[in-house]
Amino acid sequence: MNQNLLHRHSAAPFMLRAVGIACAFAALAPTVAALAQTTPLAAVTPSISVEDGTALESVTVTVRKREERGQDVPQSMNVFSGAALENSGITQAEELQFRTPGLKVVNALGAASVSIRGISNNASARGGSASTAVHLDGVYLPRPILALGEVFDLNRVEVLKGPEGTLYGRNATAGVINYLTRDPRGESGFDGFVGGGSYGLLRSQAGFDVNLGPTAGLRVSAVRSKDEGYTKNIGTGGGNIDARDFSALRLKGMFDLTKDVQLKLTVQGVNDQGTQGMGASHNPATTSAYVFQSGAPQRESERRIRLDTRADSSRQGNIVSAEVSANLANDLEFKSITGYVEYRSRGALDADGVGGFIENSLAIDKSTFVSQEFQLSGRFGPAVRWTSGLYVSRETTSGTSLIEDSNYYPVDLSPFTLFDIAYDSTASNTAVFGEVTWQFADKTMLLVGARQTRESQEGTSKGNLLDFDTFMPIPFAGAPTVSASSFTPKALLQHRFDKDSMVYASATSGFKSGGINFNPPLSTYSPEGVRAYELGTKLIAAGGNFEFDAAVFYYDYTDLQLRTVVGNQTPISNAAKAEIKGLEFTAVGRPSRQLRLDLNAAYVDSALKNYISPATKSDLSGTPLPLTPKTSATAGAEYRWALDGGALTMRAEVNYQSEVIFPAFQNINLERQDAVTLVNANLRYSFAGGKTYMALIGRNLTDQTYLSNRNYTRGFYDLQTFAPPRTFEVRIGTKF
Repeated sequence: MNQNLLHRHSAAPFMLRAVGIACAFAALAPTVAALAQTTPLAAVTPSISVEDGTALESVTVTVRKREERGQDVPQSMNVFSGAALENSGITQAEELQFRTPGLKVVNALGAASVSIRGISNNASARGGSASTAVHLDGVYLPRPILALGEVFDLNRVEVLKGPEGTLYGRNATAGVINYLTRDPRGESGFDGFVGGGSYGLLRSQAGFDVNLGPTAGLRVSAVRSKDEGYTKNIGTGGGNIDARDFSALRLKGMFDLTKDVQLKLTVQGVNDQGTQGMGASHNPATTSAYVFQSGAPQRESERRIRLDTRADSSRQGNIVSAEVSANLANDLEFKSITGYVEYRSRGALDADGVGGFIENSLAIDKSTFVSQEFQLSGRFGPAVRWTSGLYVSRETTSGTSLIEDSNYYPVDLSPFTLFDIAYDSTASNTAVFGEVTWQFADKTMLLVGARQTRESQEGTSKGNLLDFDTFMPIPFAGAPTVSASSFTPKALLQHRFDKDSMVYASATSGFKSGGINFNPPLSTYSPEGVRAYELGTKLIAAGGNFEFDAAVFYYDYTDLQLRTVVGNQTPISNAAKAEIKGLEFTAVGRPSRQLRLDLNAAYVDSALKNYISPATKSDLSGTPLPLTPKTSATAGAEYRWALDGGALTMRAEVNYQSEVIFPAFQNINLERQDAVTLVNANLRYSFAGGKTYMALIGRNLTDQTYLSNRNYTRGFYDLQTFAPPRTFEVRIGTKF
């Protein structure tokens, strides 16, 4: 307990470092502004523009490194404005999956897994990389859990589907999630809310805009959420599990250094002590024969479990993004994006399947990441537009793990070390990239692009692993290295029928880094790649009151990185290929001023090819990829009433996901969740003037109990993690 308290207190200086940097910059901002020319602060393109409330939103995006209307981008994506997220009560990335066809997000045991159209990071975080590239204000986050926790004060979220090997590069074989934070408004003001709800939830969010003069603006935003958790620990460890305990502070400044040069600076500190996803327990129906099982089972119910160790999870991060953009002569635009990301985590688990002490685990990790990207773009006459860039990054990571077992349960509970490890790693990446768009006919254009990437990773690992035959520790050590280069081209043909309708066809490629297995047996694995082909259409009709996007796609997925079983370890290897094909569509309509309807759906048919399970030696060819429901859909309706000078808005939605297989691939007959249907709804009343509101948000209204993860090994464990139950939340907010 004392170590736990010390660790929690140690998080404070870690987060305060980000606040100190931001405050120092804020203090210098007036000086910077004074040195700049006295020109007006550059206008910020609004994320939403709605004419008189009768047309659908027109969202501005930057997915192609330039501002343009979302419906003008010839690729599959879903974009959510910050206002839409706040109005719907969405606070976590997990909730985005119910609005995004083909997206699946899982938070289990302190780790986040993301799947887009069947491609997910089955690999562990140590020595490996995610398949979905997550960015915050243009900076790549190598540990995506930093942005896949709670989301707050955003301008928009862009979810790009399919490999993005040209403009985004490594680790974007599944796609990209871009978080764009809210910009300063250019004038002083405040907005925020306070709220409470189920399981003792208390949540507050506030944003302050500070006018620093005609050429500068600053926005300070903060969020705090805490609850008691929806899983109760009735064991000796005590405490509640699956609880929120999240706080974050962000400062964002915008400065016109000259009339043609602008600086954007984002500094963010995050402190997450929550235990969401850690309420895992062993299924008594399949682990009753476990050799150490005696007395009461670990699980009394899905929400009441026995743990002899208090669940402990701690994640802190600092993120700094500095973007300088300049309009040069002859239609040239230059941009520099500098990133710094610092991350630390600690997780302690009761790893056995009984109510008493058999096995506990502790893992500590830290990471420091720096990146620099230069972009240069321009035009050659009216028909040719181009973008080029250079990217470099370097990440250093290190960590330790310790697993302790009791000597002989329940007679002798003296702990001994079953496994311990200490590792460190350095990964470097360099890339050059470019895209050229040629409008060779009045309504037809061709895009070609490519990226050349070179990367390397080296590290050391040492520790001890218990030999179950001799019951003696066996030391291990090594210094593995891995390096690779990749060329990822792209070609796209687009034809416009008019300004509001298009068809496109694309062939793209993606590249995911290789990595190192730091646990024994120490080894390396190669990058994986994907070639993707897509045919799609986008249209706006009925005077802007109806939008429709649709796409069919086919993926050839090679050197698939899968976690496999070797003894009591689960290393990663390139043991599989896969084929993915499917279709998806989004339809949004506003039949009247008051009513808005939307339907999102995806069908993804995925299958492993020529894959023999190392654990069971069985042929798993034809097995769907993990975290990939064959069918997913969301149908929503939103209605707005004028009421007593204000407005009452109600939204209800039904989300369906068919059966999914979980990532461990040790027993696919058990590691799965049947189809599930969820119902969410919210009510929002805006008082006269539209500056103050009250909201009621309900999630999982039918109180479905379903798995978010399951890991089964016969005779050893059947560890299940359950998704949140029904919850309600009330908010009151205002702005001025």
